[in-house]
Amino acid sequence: MANNELSNENKIFEVANKIFLLYGYHGTTLQQIATKAGVNKSAIHYYFRSKGNIYAIVLRKNLTLLLNTLNNSGYYSISKSNEPFSEGAIQNIETEMIVWFLINEIRTNNQFIREMIRTDDKISSLITSIFSYPENIEILESLITSQFFKIINNDLLAKIDPIEQALK
Repeated sequence: MANNELSNENKIFEVANKIFLLYGYHGTTLQQIATKAGVNKSAIHYYFRSKGNIYAIVLRKNLTLLLNTLNNSGYYSISKSNEPFSEGAIQNIETEMIVWFLINEIRTNNQFIREMIRTDDKISSLITSIFSYPENIEILESLITSQFFKIINNDLLAKIDPIEQALK
């Protein structure tokens, strides 16, 4: 039974991680997580107590992954190449998703993120570690810029409604 419980907890977490990365805190419901994980919503409450708690765990995990990527010495040499926005500048889709997740959450969920930074020492430490070094900021800028270039190069902008439509 303990193995089944552990696998349910892990399954819930992995599903929550994917859904939060795609839709953010406000775009994710516990019912979405439960349905996708194949569990009852009460199982999420049993393991994680609340949406805020599982979100905090997801946020810590992704900040840790981002920090580990930024601290990878080989990563710095790639980003410091003469062509910082070339295809080789970033190869890790997971890192790209994390960066976009963080940008969107900071933009759309600012007060909640601030509160988490203020009350969660681990998140506060991770944020400080990531944003205290100019090299990390340069790499994050490169990641974001390379993603815009990918969008443009893949002609994805043509599929997006004109800016005038978005501004209405």
